[in-house]
Amino acid sequence: MRNISAIGLFFSALALSGSALAADAVIETAPEAVLADPGFSWTGFYAGVNAGYGFGGDDEVGVRSGGVYLGNIGTIEQSGFIGGGQIGYNYQINNWVIGLEADFQGAGLEDSTAGSVDGIGVEAESSIDWFGTLRPRVGYAWDRTLIYGTGGLAYGRVNYKAAVEGDTFLDQDKTRAGWVAGAGIEHAFTDHLTAKLEYQYVNFGKYTVSEDGFSTEATPDFHSVRVGLNYKF
Repeated sequence: MRNISAIGLFFSALALSGSALAADAVIETAPEAVLADPGFSWTGFYAGVNAGYGFGGDDEVGVRSGGVYLGNIGTIEQSGFIGGGQIGYNYQINNWVIGLEADFQGAGLEDSTAGSVDGIGVEAESSIDWFGTLRPRVGYAWDRTLIYGTGGLAYGRVNYKAAVEGDTFLDQDKTRAGWVAGAGIEHAFTDHLTAKLEYQYVNFGKYTVSEDGFSTEATPDFHSVRVGLNYKF
């Protein structure tokens, strides 16, 4: 009987210890995995607005009559306010960011000059009322700060006027295509809101403006500095 009792107590103790281990196994859980912060990514579509100032055009006004060069009366240096909007897409590969951006700007760029050739008083003025660009962007990102270069197609509406002794003999509006190049820096303040500072040089090429036997070679161009805000989707 003593042996039977001892065996019974042994199995009872074994059963109790097994139940305790099972209870511990149920209560204890594996620690939660800690997810690494993926960091900010520039990949995605964006849209925004910008404003700035254009300056420093270098359009020398040389006058011809009947194909004969009469002289240079001065230089048109267009300047004024610019502002508009942009849309684009970025794709990030490691620290490199490539993208495509299109913008459209209203402009108040204008200037005039006057002089005399062969004793004849000549005046000329030019203005750009609007322009747009389509540009690839290539940059290098340090997390939320991006430095980039850009360049591509530019197009815009150029008005050119000239007068001899106060009588207008040229008054032409043309939509011109040209090129643009620039660089900028952009910073993401949140996952969706970024701000940028950008420089651009825009050149609409060289073309002849003529009427009533008088002509000049127009070379509209300008530099610009602008700030912008983008919303990243």
